[in-house]
Amino acid sequence: MKTRADAMGVLIRAGVAPANAATQVGLPDVEFTGAVPVSLRLPEPDAAKLEG
Repeated sequence: MKTRADAMGVLIRAGVAPANAATQVGLPDVEFTGAVPVSLRLPEPDAAKLEG
């Protein structure tokens, strides 16, 4: 499942429509919520401590 989900994510980020990507990787019954993934980042001074 993780391998298929990862492959679907790659296809979606490459511009493939989500439903088509799901079908291509063998997950045709995935229900998309419309949510968009986001990355959160700490403020620069705090992030520098973690990123070295």
